[in-house]
Amino acid sequence: MRTLSITLICSLTLVLLSFSSEVSATTNPRRPHVVIILADDMGLGDVTALNKYSQIPTPNLDKLARQSLSFTDAHAAGSYCVPSRYGLLTGRYMWRTRLGSGGNLANFAGTLIEPDRKTIANLLQNAGYYTGLIGKWHLGLDWKLRDQSEREQIRVDLNYQNFNNIDFASPALKGPKDYGFTYSFGTAGSAEMNPATFIENNRVTVIPTLTSAQAKAKYGEWYGRDDNIVAEDYTMDRLVPTLSNKACEFVETAVRTKPDQPFFLYYAMTTPHNPIVPHREFQGKSRAGTYGDFVFELDYHVGKLLQKLDDLGIVDNTLVIFTSDNGPVNRTKGYFQRWVRGDTMIYDHDSNGPCVGWKGGLEEGGHRVPFLVRWPAVIKPGEQCSTTIVFNDVFPTLAEILDIPLDDNIAEDGVSFYQALKGESRPVSFHKAIIHNHHNGTFAVRQGPYKLMVHGPKTIDEVLNESVTATYTLYDLGEDIEETTDISKQHPVQISQMLILLKQYVKTGRSKGS
Repeated sequence: MRTLSITLICSLTLVLLSFSSEVSATTNPRRPHVVIILADDMGLGDVTALNKYSQIPTPNLDKLARQSLSFTDAHAAGSYCVPSRYGLLTGRYMWRTRLGSGGNLANFAGTLIEPDRKTIANLLQNAGYYTGLIGKWHLGLDWKLRDQSEREQIRVDLNYQNFNNIDFASPALKGPKDYGFTYSFGTAGSAEMNPATFIENNRVTVIPTLTSAQAKAKYGEWYGRDDNIVAEDYTMDRLVPTLSNKACEFVETAVRTKPDQPFFLYYAMTTPHNPIVPHREFQGKSRAGTYGDFVFELDYHVGKLLQKLDDLGIVDNTLVIFTSDNGPVNRTKGYFQRWVRGDTMIYDHDSNGPCVGWKGGLEEGGHRVPFLVRWPAVIKPGEQCSTTIVFNDVFPTLAEILDIPLDDNIAEDGVSFYQALKGESRPVSFHKAIIHNHHNGTFAVRQGPYKLMVHGPKTIDEVLNESVTATYTLYDLGEDIEETTDISKQHPVQISQMLILLKQYVKTGRSKGS
């Protein structure tokens, strides 16, 4: 009898310990599941909850906004794809890399993230998280080449066409899994970029063999470029739902098979980046033309993933961030119609909301983005926060949540905004200043309400070179969000202070802690 009692006690103890372990993984507010949803080229004004004049219905994002803390002064780490993604994952400005200021990755360029550089995925993986990337990578892969003499050429040639030199049958030498992602499925770059095929765990799922013309003739779809190498069955109408299904599948697999382990999902959507090709079931569903329909489709898939979190019962302790990699592309009538489709201005829809400027530029419309954070266990819903933040800050914020100290060589340009999430402190900014970068290489400095455009220097060396002629435009965004009035002549001291910070950040290789 006593032996039976001891056995029952031991069994109950094991069950309780197992249950305690599962609870700690799913309800511990210091170890939340983390989901980052990154739209591609979506403007602040595309979300109805953030722009009452929007002509695009976004019911799922509107619901998320009601459940979230909305940052109204959030900025991508760059105004186009590569710098924003690099800054998000590493906490560091891209203009410090080999690409320099204004650089962009070639279609088949090698990985931009340095070999020893830590990413958010590394941070969370080392903290015991199951980590996954679904969607657009666009930070370069090192492909296996048959002729290694072209290795350097492929790193810099924006339109490398020697497809036969790339051994697509072999896994890439370096890609997402080498930077902390246990699982990855998606595309090398934007929907239209080479190679047009899915890549799973650094290996293409189908070897691309079709030209753009052959793919268009076979599938009747526009691929955005005339020089793609395309895989069989890689079609735009299949792309978005495939990634959506994979994102939901990753979350469900993580929860069902790893109940004692938190997960991190980086869901880098390919919408609404060109080519603008909404699936037929979403066509005509907005009041802003083809582009509006594509954003409506994006909203549907965001809602699908959020519903999956709800169905799995993990909403309360899942930290969800929704944002966009940069502002929208200029879609005004007559703008480069071969490439950009979906003019929205003729429908009285402004993707920028109150801002001016476009993707790639220094104006607010290029880099001020929607930024919604939901975490019911910690964040009070439905509030707005005007604290200025930048993508670089996500890395140290997650580190602080997990109580992981960062050394000086990690996330050098990021500062945690965890206090803002908790509502303990919401200052004007946790930074002395942040830096914006134009695709042409020029810089802007943001400090408090002031934004200083630095015209002239286009590299970090030129920023430090006193002999390079520079002119300045200064705006007070608190009074002039549309950047209409230059006040530089009235504030020479302010300009001097901001230039000192820019040069200091360039010289020291860091901006946090200064």
